[in-house]
Amino acid sequence: MIEATHLRHSFGDNIVIDDVTLHLPAHGTVSLVGPNGSGKTTLLRALYGALQPNEGHIHVDGVPLISLHRKDIAKTMAVVIQEHDSDLPMTVADLVLLGRLPHQKMFAGNSQADQLLVKEALTRVGAIHLADRQFGALSGGERQRVLIARALVQNATHILLDEPTNHLDIRYQHEVLHLVRELSSSSIIVLHDLNLAAAYSDHIILLDQGRVVTQGTPSEVLTPEHLEPVYGVRVERFDLGDEVHLRFKRH
Repeated sequence: MIEATHLRHSFGDNIVIDDVTLHLPAHGTVSLVGPNGSGKTTLLRALYGALQPNEGHIHVDGVPLISLHRKDIAKTMAVVIQEHDSDLPMTVADLVLLGRLPHQKMFAGNSQADQLLVKEALTRVGAIHLADRQFGALSGGERQRVLIARALVQNATHILLDEPTNHLDIRYQHEVLHLVRELSSSSIIVLHDLNLAAAYSDHIILLDQGRVVTQGTPSEVLTPEHLEPVYGVRVERFDLGDEVHLRFKRH
């Protein structure tokens, strides 16, 4: 599990995380939602150690994040971020193999088991046909699926994803989020699409101006009372069985 306590961070005078405390369980899917500038990506970066917050503490499975070696963090947390170098001179299969590095001994090289894990991961994200292609030649949606495959082969206990549905068509948006939800690990996802968050989240954390507005199940969080002040739009909610659907209108 990942626990964050009283996190604060600012860039100059701009406060982007403001006294955030949260508990992310060992299993299940947690979505971070909120408007642009609400602190979602900055909070995610703090949780996997890419950013050291000005204040507060983060523990991973009871161990302070700041005390963990980078390789140990990579065994525990797999990360899919929006920024990536599309000009990397390597094939898709070789890029996905990089996810095995935390588990390899120095100079051990890639085993047949590693190669098999790569094939399985690429198959799961619908990208096995891209294995021999150059990563830099792929479309944005193809690159996103390959990066998710690389995260899968890390076999980490937590997977953190920043807008994993960017550049994906509707089919792959749902396939990727369904795949993430079915993992035995804990998944933390930054999402803009609230209907996708409603469909694939066990727990939702709503952020605004760096603070946690509310958190809970999709049914508890995704209400007009919570969303309208944050997003500044009129929200209509429709419950179909146990599914929550939202429609948005200008005031």
